[in-house]
Amino acid sequence: MNDRHDDYSLTRVPDAARRSWPSVAVQRFGQVSSFQQFIVGALLGYGMTFWNAVLAITIGSVLLEVITVLLGIAGVREGLSTSVLARWAGFGRKGSALVGLLVAISLAGWFGVQNGVFAHGMHALGGALPEWGWALVGGAAITVITVYGFRLMAWTAYLTVPAFLVLAGYSVLDALHTHSLADLVAAPPPGPPLSLGAATTLVSGAFILGALMTPDMTRFNRTRADVVKQTVISVTLGEYLIGLIGVLLAHAAATSDVVGIVTSSSGLLGTLVLATAILKINDWNLYSSSLGLVNVVDVLFDRKVSRVHVVLVLGVFGTAASALGIADDFAGFLTAVGVLAPPVAGVLIAEYFVLRRCRPVFAALRRGQAVAGRDWELAALVSWALGTAFAVVFDFGIPTINSVVVAFVSHLAAGLLARRRNPGGTGMLPLIGREELKTAMDEGTVIVVDTMPPDYYAREHLPGARNIPGFPYEQAARFTDEHAPRVVPDKTAAIVVYCANTPCRNSEFVGARLLELGYADVRKYREGIEDWVGAGHPTETGPAPETPARPAPVPVTHPE
Repeated sequence: MNDRHDDYSLTRVPDAARRSWPSVAVQRFGQVSSFQQFIVGALLGYGMTFWNAVLAITIGSVLLEVITVLLGIAGVREGLSTSVLARWAGFGRKGSALVGLLVAISLAGWFGVQNGVFAHGMHALGGALPEWGWALVGGAAITVITVYGFRLMAWTAYLTVPAFLVLAGYSVLDALHTHSLADLVAAPPPGPPLSLGAATTLVSGAFILGALMTPDMTRFNRTRADVVKQTVISVTLGEYLIGLIGVLLAHAAATSDVVGIVTSSSGLLGTLVLATAILKINDWNLYSSSLGLVNVVDVLFDRKVSRVHVVLVLGVFGTAASALGIADDFAGFLTAVGVLAPPVAGVLIAEYFVLRRCRPVFAALRRGQAVAGRDWELAALVSWALGTAFAVVFDFGIPTINSVVVAFVSHLAAGLLARRRNPGGTGMLPLIGREELKTAMDEGTVIVVDTMPPDYYAREHLPGARNIPGFPYEQAARFTDEHAPRVVPDKTAAIVVYCANTPCRNSEFVGARLLELGYADVRKYREGIEDWVGAGHPTETGPAPETPARPAPVPVTHPE
């Protein structure tokens, strides 16, 4: 697929396509400094004192920033979207399709809901068009912007983010100018009391889906420092500045309906605030949902579809739902589905930053090598389910954060247990095909390691192959530690491990242990010597060089 607007939907964003820090940061700030933060702030202010609301925002923001920064760093290092990152960072191929489906359904749904809000606000402004007409206009505009991808979305943010801040700032000042700031800060909450736990849940839960989709954005960053800067600035200013203004608005108007406050008090200006607020975030709803669905189709149907085509399909459905007035009916469903998102972040963080079993795979992807992994990773799915269930069943603390922590701990424990039972076995070694291997052997650019027991090696092995036994499995790590220093003394050498055939796991254990010992470039010839012989390529017989002297190897040629 050669589509210049595809934005590397299934592959790593190359260094040449990375963007400047401002072009990414302005979009991140646009996500966080949205009307949603005004609404959350107003809900806090309606049920809490000003300083209690500050405390709730502080706790929720810090937790949110930690999750966002970690996922963002994974995104910038690997250059992959959230759902593609999940293929290797814990979930497996088909497991990542579930993650992609969650992202696609959730964000495409919210695209329709927010487009309906836009249409309602613009219709209330003057009624130049019926509400369904504004829904068609807004949905079409966002769809076109998203079709052209990250570059046009950045320019949209350059226009709408400053416009939103200026318009919102003027509108808020207009709503608050008759009130004393000191009185608003000291005023008691006008509504029913809101507990600190519930308030913190509102703060962290409001943006957790945005945190999960962070790699979709940060894969275009150039450095980890850029990710940290844009996250700290955008989350801190977005949550504190916008959120605390919402608190003051609720105290001033004695209501939590901040949308009504701004639009009714400022008329045209307030409606324009609402429009710019939705425009600058809704393109990312559609963009990330398209990335998720592209991964779903690739994994489940083995078809690479254009991100542009997926955007058009999702845009049409979302726009039609908002024009028909049915998008709002899905808001409750989307909120319910939203509880599935936080545990995914816990699994990704545990796998990528602590267990680190996926790091060799990502290193291979950066070198442009083919990588194969398992379809399903049971530990990740169980951890995902446990995190979700814990948040649903146990109503204490901060459910959103609880689910992240439970999924993190569960996946970490499962990984450590698997490591003790199965030292060295990752199932995710980079692969090399038969003909590519033969070319490398002919050119002398690779060291081939046979992982069969010595008697099998002596019976037949690939030409020039060296021997590190990988069976029995529980002894593979010890055998590798003993043999590797003399069999492969150069840790920078390109190494290919193999065994009998695809089901044979000797090479997996030896290869994984080599990586743990610091060998930088280890791949696996998965199909093994059976495939090599079946293709008619020559083999050798004889013992490994380090064993006592026996007759010299005798070439064996298999007929075509």
